[in-house]
Amino acid sequence: MAEPTVPVGGVTFPMQRGPYQNNGASPWYTQTTLGTPGQPLKFAIDTGTNMVWTTSTLCAPTSCQHYSGARFDYIQSSTYEWVDCIQVPFSFGPWGTMQVETGQDVLALPNGSSLPLVLYLSADYSGPQFAQLDWDGGIGIPSGSPYKQGDTSFIVQDMMNQGMISPNLPFVAFDWDGGSSSGNCIIGGYDPDAYDPNQGLFLPWTPYTQFAGVEYIWTCDLASYSVGGKTIATNLQFALDSGSSQFKGDNDLMNNTLQLIQQMGSPPVQLAFPGGGMITVTSDMYEVTIQAGPDQGQTLPQFQPLGLTGLALVGSVVMEYCYTIFAYRVVQCAPGRYSLAPYGMYVFNKPGGPQIVSNGGIASAHQLGQREVVRGKTMP
Repeated sequence: MAEPTVPVGGVTFPMQRGPYQNNGASPWYTQTTLGTPGQPLKFAIDTGTNMVWTTSTLCAPTSCQHYSGARFDYIQSSTYEWVDCIQVPFSFGPWGTMQVETGQDVLALPNGSSLPLVLYLSADYSGPQFAQLDWDGGIGIPSGSPYKQGDTSFIVQDMMNQGMISPNLPFVAFDWDGGSSSGNCIIGGYDPDAYDPNQGLFLPWTPYTQFAGVEYIWTCDLASYSVGGKTIATNLQFALDSGSSQFKGDNDLMNNTLQLIQQMGSPPVQLAFPGGGMITVTSDMYEVTIQAGPDQGQTLPQFQPLGLTGLALVGSVVMEYCYTIFAYRVVQCAPGRYSLAPYGMYVFNKPGGPQIVSNGGIASAHQLGQREVVRGKTMP
């Protein structure tokens, strides 16, 4: 059976930046519709989770309060189907918990097609983190098929299995511009004009195993973490999370960073990777003026202890200044059926943008381009 013919570049989801709020969640979202007729909702495209969810009318009028404010009304959708109406908790770890039920409906894609999704309908959540959300739900981009949550959809795998994107282009690319508050996410491709191919890092995926069940996050080895030239941690891990904003992670690491920032007068934070590549985060990146919520008007360093041992995780605080590509290995299980295994992340400087990546340059073995699909065997 011939491989599906798909335009290079996959499907481009336009993204917007909402007001930056001091809740640790990304201000970036894509706006599309769910259900029939389509109900407009704002979704994060979230490499820090492994399921799809939306705020819904299962919530009581006084609960599920969030900045964006929309709710999916499943009763008003002719294509909605229940998968499981038993309400269960879903944990976002240290960030919070919501109560969910499971259903299926169709998501409108930017290219005019639609995709059936199994997703969680939120029935309850509360707390200041949720109250400051700029989006109504999230589309998870886990590191691989084995790590998706239960029966919920993995949009990259589903789009590939339906012939919407090519198995030879197993990429998810983010290009965010904080200055214009606009950007995009390409699922199934990338934009070769949006990055400097000679100034980039390839960061091979390594699972974060300090806590069971979070292998879905996109992590890699980090050789050292320094503040103002002072190394405060070595041999830890780094994660890029498009659903997050600020730096989060190891309590000692984040607390020591905040202390040194105060002592040194906002020095750069440097992340050094095995092989010599480095990402430098300057104070104009990590000191952010809060645009909405209780801390509106304050300029605050974006580092938060979250009890994630040996991990430094960051989202839009860094991703707005670089071009980021998340890459999979693809295994063909049967004609037209694919599974995805984690490969790694690419981080590039943008042409004319700040040079946050140094000592880079992509090794030839990790050049971007058409990828071979593994057939008839599982990945190691």
